Amino acid sequence: MSKKYYTVGSFAKLTSTPKPTLRYYDRKGLLKPSGYTEGGYRTYTDDDLLRLHQILTLKYLDYPLDEISKYLEQDGKDFHASLELQHELLLQKQQHIQHVVATIERARVIFQDNDYIDPGLIMQMIRSIQHEEEQKQWLSDRLPDALVQSMSLSGLSLDERTQVERKIMLAFNDLLLMSKQGLPPEHHLVQECALTLKLIIEQMFGQSLQEPGTIETLQTLGEWDPQLFPKFDPKLINYLIEALGHLLTQGAPPHNTL
Repeated sequence: MSKKYYTVGSFAKLTSTPKPTLRYYDRKGLLKPSGYTEGGYRTYTDDDLLRLHQILTLKYLDYPLDEISKYLEQDGKDFHASLELQHELLLQKQQHIQHVVATIERARVIFQDNDYIDPGLIMQMIRSIQHEEEQKQWLSDRLPDALVQSMSLSGLSLDERTQVERKIMLAFNDLLLMSKQGLPPEHHLVQECALTLKLIIEQMFGQSLQEPGTIETLQTLGEWDPQLFPKFDPKLINYLIEALGHLLTQGAPPHNTL
């Protein structure tokens, strides 16, 4: 029985595969055409159709394109083993995607209903959420367990923790805007932000910043690991330190609560 040949156009239409994709598969060595017309156009057969279906199936299973050719040449036993491996890789990817989605959902809650949030702060917050378990371990190696539990807000529900994170990041965002506007650290608006952060820090540490040993505890942490913790602009941190210093010296501004 003579083979049936397809032009590149009819083959592309039959398989819903764009012609540029067929040319790409040819260059990659995944799917070489069975022949060429006198005019130099590719032609395909039913054997090519079967191989393309196999390629598309492996793509659907998320096999890397660069390795599909190797998988097509495996026997049944080897391919079964590769399916098991691919299943494990996809489960890991699923977990990663679920974690990313959960991170974005938390970030959306933290920054919702605000006209302007500095993009750098958003990325710092996302990075912090991404590494929160590693952060907790890093702290556990340096501080008493009770303090680590308090600093990581372990006693709060996810919604409660998210609201605390929201207050922290919005206060930092306001401080950043006010520093760019040139407001001095002793300005009452800056002081209100400093008070918000002071109360949150005290809540997390379980003691006042003015109590002996609190500042020393912070200092014993040394340099925070920049791979795990948010890295804020040093100018912003100095601005906050000046504002907190003024607050601790002069007292809280009136009519302000956490």
